[in-house]
Amino acid sequence: MNGIFLAFLGTFLTFFVTVIGSAAIFFVRREISDNLQCGFLGFAGGVMVAASVWSLLLPGIEFAEANGQTGWLVMTVGFLFGVLVLLAADGCLNRYFERKNGNQEQGISNGMGKSTAMLILAITAHNIPEGMSVGLAFSLAAQSPENTTLLSGAIALAVGIAIQNFPEGTAVALPLVKEGMSRRKAFMIAGMTAVVEPVFGMLAAIFATVVRTSMAVLLAFAAGTMIYVVVEELIPQAHMGEDGKTGTLGFVVGFLVMMILDVGLG
Repeated sequence: MNGIFLAFLGTFLTFFVTVIGSAAIFFVRREISDNLQCGFLGFAGGVMVAASVWSLLLPGIEFAEANGQTGWLVMTVGFLFGVLVLLAADGCLNRYFERKNGNQEQGISNGMGKSTAMLILAITAHNIPEGMSVGLAFSLAAQSPENTTLLSGAIALAVGIAIQNFPEGTAVALPLVKEGMSRRKAFMIAGMTAVVEPVFGMLAAIFATVVRTSMAVLLAFAAGTMIYVVVEELIPQAHMGEDGKTGTLGFVVGFLVMMILDVGLG
């Protein structure tokens, strides 16, 4: 079967599960207390840190070494580049919000605050190399149809990433609703953070040779964006509630859930 078509099927699965995770917003009560919101923000931070380690950095080191590259050097460069890009984006968003709200971050016209915009950027950046890794796996499987191990491995990778995407969709949708956005709009935005997966998955299948040599730095780049958002936005806000421990406990739960999913399905 054509590798590009297989890449589309695999990455569509990962996208669809993100949409399902985003739909969890319809089952959450309308009024979310500050403590519960802090718990959700901590949970999102835990999910993102665990995903950065087990879904991005460790696989990136393996990709780099498999291509004869120095793993720690490639990952350091990619990670720092991701941080610098988010640092620049953060500065641009700050200036935008100052112009819109008179130096007060009250949210823009659609109800989205700066921290949530940063979260969406980071999750979207993280979904790009995930989609590319699935597309690359199916492309390699199609090139060697006699090797059934490659196909089964690609399927396992797609299923694993799909399951991991469920809590990510929820983690993006919840802050949007908290900031006053309608549930339907929050659902659509959170689900669309993963639409890049089928797009870049098919591109990876088309340009498999080029992608293999650059995959490590892309994974490190995504990890850098996610860690920046966790430290700059999520952790501080997760400790703004009446009970400062709620955010910490949410972080622990999110980290453990994502770690178990990553390691158990890896």
